Formats: sequence, C-alpha cells, structure tokens
Amino acid sequence: MTYVGVDWSDNFHIVYVTDETGDRLAAFKIEHTLEGLESLFLKVKEHAQNPAEVLFALETPKGLLSSAILEAGFTLYPINPKAVDRYRDRYKVSGKKDDYFDAMVLANILRTDRQNHRALVPDSLLTRELRAYTDGYQALVKTQTRFNNQIISCLKNYYPVALGVFSKIDQPVTLSFLSKFPTPDSFRRGSKAKIENILKKNHYPGAKEKMFEIYALSKKPQFEIEEPIARANSLLLLSLVRQMKETLASLKEFELKIAELLEQHPDTDVFSSLPGAANITTAKFISNFGDNRERYGKVSCVQADAGTCPVTIRSGKINHVSFRHSCRKPFRSTITQFAFTSLTESEWAKQRYDKYRQKNGKDHNLALRCLGNAWLEIIFPMWRDRKPYDVEKHLVGIFKEQGIFSKDVKMPAIA
Repeated sequence: MTYVGVDWSDNFHIVYVTDETGDRLAAFKIEHTLEGLESLFLKVKEHAQNPAEVLFALETPKGLLSSAILEAGFTLYPINPKAVDRYRDRYKVSGKKDDYFDAMVLANILRTDRQNHRALVPDSLLTRELRAYTDGYQALVKTQTRFNNQIISCLKNYYPVALGVFSKIDQPVTLSFLSKFPTPDSFRRGSKAKIENILKKNHYPGAKEKMFEIYALSKKPQFEIEEPIARANSLLLLSLVRQMKETLASLKEFELKIAELLEQHPDTDVFSSLPGAANITTAKFISNFGDNRERYGKVSCVQADAGTCPVTIRSGKINHVSFRHSCRKPFRSTITQFAFTSLTESEWAKQRYDKYRQKNGKDHNLALRCLGNAWLEIIFPMWRDRKPYDVEKHLVGIFKEQGIFSKDVKMPAIA
C-alpha cells in the first residue's frame, strides 16, 4: 500500500508519500488549482499505478480536493483534527518539524492505525445535493439571526417603542412597518389608514383591532432624540431591514428546493415519519445519516458521531463520565432540536424527558441530549432497514424490553 498525507490549505497543499516501511517516498507542495491536482495524481502514480493501492489521509472530508481525490478513484480517509493532534505529539519526539510534518503525520496515521478510521464512501448525488441545500439553508438561518439581533440593537439605540409593536422582528409585517416608519417621528405622525394598509398587505389577522392598538402606542410619550441622530440610525435600520427581507426571501427559495428534492429521495418516508419531523428536519436527518448503509455498523457509532453519548474514562479507581466534545456538531444540533420538538409530539418522549429532569436531576440541555441518544436507538434501525417509524414496534419492542418506562405509561396495543 502507498499512503499519502495531505496538509490542506486554501491556496496550496503539502503532500507526503510513504509506504509500508515508513520510508519517505516523496514530499512536495502543489497549488490549489486543476493543474496542481493533476500533478499530484501523476506523482502518486509514480509509486503506485493502481489507485486501489493508494490511500489518502485528509483532515476535511469536504471541498474540491476531497471530490477530486474520490473522482480519481483513490480511497480517502478523513481524519479528525483532534486525532491528528494526538498523533502529532507522538512524532515530535525527535524535536524535528518542517513544512511537511503535518502531512507526514497524516500519512503515518493510515500506515499504523488505519483500522481505527473509516474510509469515506460518497453518498448518492441526490443526497449530496440535498446536503448542499441544507447546509446553505442553515447558513442563511444564522444570517437571519444575526440581522435580527442587529435590528434589535439598532432600535434600542434610538427607537425602543418599535420593539413593542410586534412580537417578532424577522417577519414580513414587522419589516414592512419599520420600512414605512423608520424613525420615532414618522411613527408619531403615522395615520390609521397607513398602519391598517401595512397590516392588510401582510394579511395580518384582526387588522382593524391591531391598527387601533398600534395607533394608540404611537401617541404615547416616547424618548426624545435629536432628528439628525434619528436619521443617521434610521439609515442603518433600513439597510438591515433590506438585508433581512432578502434573507427571508432566500430562505423561502431554499425551502422550496429542499421540498422538491425530498419528493425524489428514497429516504424521505423514513425520516418524515418521525413525530414532528417537517421538511427541514427530514432534510437534516438525510444529510447527516447519508445513504451509505455501511457507514455505521451499530447504533453506538451513530451516537458517538452525533455526540449524544458521553465519554467514560476509567483508570484505576477513577471512573469519570464527561461530555463528548469530539463529534459532528451539525449532527448533534439536529438530534437535540428534534428531541426538543418531540416533547410535544410524542408521549413517551415527554415522559422520558421528565424522568431525566425529576428523578435523575439533569438540567434541560443534558436531558435533551439523553433523550436524543434514546431516539437514536429507534432512528438507527429505521435508517438501516429503510423502515418508517412504527410506534408499536419501536415503543414496545425496544423500550418496554429495556424497562425504561414507569408503570403508569400506557403502552399501545399490538395488533
């Protein structure tokens, strides 16, 4: 076997090539260009003509470099950066370190401990496309949150009364109101007709009653602020409002595209059958699990990857259980958010959560993570066997046998 470690960066990559003996076969730098990647593959083939005999190690499983390696027919092992840090200390014994050190560490990880790592098996094109849209959607959600906080901060500086008009900033009716009345003075001079027109255009329920409420609020005493200062702040507000409107419109576009792809995906029926799993949650599950059924051999592998199970450290008299930091953070977020949603959609989930809080004394976040860990006991066989959620099978067949429910839980009858 030939082992290739690649220390990745934005503009160039450091490459180290070794074999079973650990001898250095080659070490070189390539540019992050098409020509650079072609030269990489040509140099690797000088030592191994058969791509099946070449194993690449990389710290990231995403990006153009990873895609190019897989498309060329090579096997790619994504190595967790924390694992690389631990191996890096092992090779620092001699005290020698150069530009090729990290690439050498990656190559030798595969040479000595390949059995502890999993090769990257690409998902189908449909799953990868859905993942790209889901990642884009999540990035826009973060942008939405940032603009929301900035608008609130801006209003607090000069126009706090506007924060009490509607309950949410990131909704069309609020943004329309702020666009029409960007200063305290414009709000004070606003007529009932203008206010009602905004409400009706945004299909606000009970527009007439809300109009009188807003109009009365506009006539109450407000903080006095110099007009030039108000104009300066309103310019920032209007800029943030425009960007928020564009973000919300983009989110709608992503939602429509995600819904379209879900109609084509064979795993949609599996994950959408979970209680409370709407389109975005279903897309997140598909993106995180993937459609390669060989990725996870057992449920504990999924739980570790999602960060829902704790890490147990045993040494002599020490027996310590701690939070799992090394995991895929988006996966953990998906499981935790779903666990929270399931509290109002699933009776057993609510009772399991209450058990963690009341009997075990866990705080809210820890109880949700434990509930997510329990949900994965159900979701993993669903994904593995391509079977939708079945309350009788999964509640009775799994949890009743484990005896985790109190005696007053009413189990569904089995047909």
